[in-house]
Amino acid sequence: MDIQSIDQESLKKVFDTPFSTQFIFNIEQLNYRLERLSQINPNDASNNKEYLMVFDAAIVLFRSLFLEKGDKNYTFQNYYRLIGQPEVADAIDDFLDSRFESWSEVSIRTVLKRIADKFICHVDSITLEDLGLINAAMAKLNNPTFDNNLQNIAEKLNEIIEKERKTLNF
Repeated sequence: MDIQSIDQESLKKVFDTPFSTQFIFNIEQLNYRLERLSQINPNDASNNKEYLMVFDAAIVLFRSLFLEKGDKNYTFQNYYRLIGQPEVADAIDDFLDSRFESWSEVSIRTVLKRIADKFICHVDSITLEDLGLINAAMAKLNNPTFDNNLQNIAEKLNEIIEKERKTLNF
């Protein structure tokens, strides 16, 4: 399963589950948002509002597809566990639990959840330190030269999913 482009034949074969329609729609929406995000220059001040709007929407959907806990959520990990392929889910989780930056113990999952939970979804009470950390992380996620920018994270997840899908003959 490729989160960047969806092969219709694979969809028929792989996504034959009760929540498949919503799951596929969410994937299509994430693909659209990531593509749209890549088309907006965040360094142009006239694009700031649009960029942040699309960035927020992409992070929220990314959170729902990859970061949610519980077995009733429409996550990639739950899908693969549902069809009896927990090794795919584990590979996704292992990547998301890897370091956001090589020098830090903070994981990709933690950074993305912190941004979504404290800054976008819940608008929790935050300290100036939280605000600084979130703004720094957002700048890195938007930086094309940063290894774990949002586009690269999506591409790495796509590689994991494709590799596992081929290994499992999906």
